[in-house]
Amino acid sequence: MKKKIKNLIVFIFLLLSSIMIIGSIYYHKEYPKQDFDQLLFYISNGVEYTAPSVVNNVIFSCIIPIILLCLILVAFTIKNTRRNTYLILKIRRKEMKIQLYPIKIIANHRVKYTISVVIIAIIFVIFSFKIDQYVINKIEPTYLYDKYYVNGENVNITFPEKKRNLIMIVVESLENTVLSKANGGAWEYSIVPELEQIAIENTSFSNNEHIGGAYEAYGANFSAGGNVAITAGIPLKTIDILKDKNDYRGNGKFVAGAYALGEILQKEGYNLEIMMGSEATFGGRQQYYSTNGNYKIFDVNYAIEHGKMKTEDKVWWGFEDDKLYKWSKEEITNLASKGKPFNYIMLTADTHFTDGYLSPNAENKFETQYENVYAYSSKSINEFVEWIKAQEFYENTTIVIVGDHLGMQVEFYESRTNKDYERTIYNAIINPCVETKNNKNRIFTSMDLYPTILASIGVQIEGERIGLGTNLYSDVPTLAEELGFEYLNNEIKKNSTFYNEKILGEDYYVMRNQDKNN
Repeated sequence: MKKKIKNLIVFIFLLLSSIMIIGSIYYHKEYPKQDFDQLLFYISNGVEYTAPSVVNNVIFSCIIPIILLCLILVAFTIKNTRRNTYLILKIRRKEMKIQLYPIKIIANHRVKYTISVVIIAIIFVIFSFKIDQYVINKIEPTYLYDKYYVNGENVNITFPEKKRNLIMIVVESLENTVLSKANGGAWEYSIVPELEQIAIENTSFSNNEHIGGAYEAYGANFSAGGNVAITAGIPLKTIDILKDKNDYRGNGKFVAGAYALGEILQKEGYNLEIMMGSEATFGGRQQYYSTNGNYKIFDVNYAIEHGKMKTEDKVWWGFEDDKLYKWSKEEITNLASKGKPFNYIMLTADTHFTDGYLSPNAENKFETQYENVYAYSSKSINEFVEWIKAQEFYENTTIVIVGDHLGMQVEFYESRTNKDYERTIYNAIINPCVETKNNKNRIFTSMDLYPTILASIGVQIEGERIGLGTNLYSDVPTLAEELGFEYLNNEIKKNSTFYNEKILGEDYYVMRNQDKNN
């Protein structure tokens, strides 16, 4: 009986080790640029609402390798077999018989062998998930925020007499790599011609002479972080790996010390609404937008509750972008009829990894599904923009199109780039009420879009900075230009008491310290 229990324990640990090793290899291969901070954030903020197709892709990609590795590892622990395998060597007519299987030294020391495998698996996890870097960053302090963070509540923010409407289309994983080489992308042919033309004909800030964009900063390299960077000028980071719940709510407010776009616009009498095809609670987006401006939130649950769709109609992350554009027209028309300025934000999802969601209405013009998904997204965004232009309210409306972060399906993008190509996040501003002084060869991040978006609707910001962002319409250099992007990004990674207490929320720290003392 004891032997059976021992064998079962060995098997369980070897199975867990197999899961850790294969999972680490998969994560490192598929998400080489993602940080452990990001993973922690989603674990504590709505990871259960991940699209089933994304979860299934992970499971189906890993299940067979896990089984095979587990069988191999377990096979070494088998002590006796009816048929042993030997290697026979003949040296000067003398035979040397070497037993290849089972390997007695392993079979006779199964516990030590299992412990060794577990240790190796843990090492795989630590380095593949960048836990070592995470710990180093938590230890090393930075004073970046103490020196450069600008609290929007402490500077003069002046709106024009006639306030402009603001429509923001935040596009999942939209980066400039998918543009044609002729216009600054990596593709030989154009898969997003409409988005290219929009960037050419309107204001688009670039890191080069062609269509370029924002560099991806730490803490802004995932959807929730990208949204916070674009609308609050700060990265989104975790505090404490040991805490049960990283809820980011001091006084019930998500990212309590931030002064976000929604708060500024709400104070100025704007009607605020955001629509997304997924569960708003995924990644803390509902908490963020509801406590930083009190946005009306239209997500898949709202659509079901209000009879727009049925639960069984769910696809992809909830509902597809075709419905997003259709229902957004209805919501925007309603907002425009109320006689007050409005901010309407749309979060698309069809271009999310893996390979995106291909609408039944899309053409199959290219070799891969992901290319066709991007092509259809480009066409759909352009049609939606043209619809807005045809409305009476357009004259007093600014449209912002921006990617939330770089695409996470790294191989898809980098397979077409050379080592010198810099992947950047797409941006375009249509019908702003201010002219740019310098939109080429800029070094900036998504955080700089926050004050830039405000400036695009005629808002004047004292000092031209808010959060860690700089108004790109001004002649004030961004922090990435002043300090260098690599230096800025490395400082963002480090631990900041100011960020933890003053931005994420002082009440959070009080609560955490009380937990430790009890």
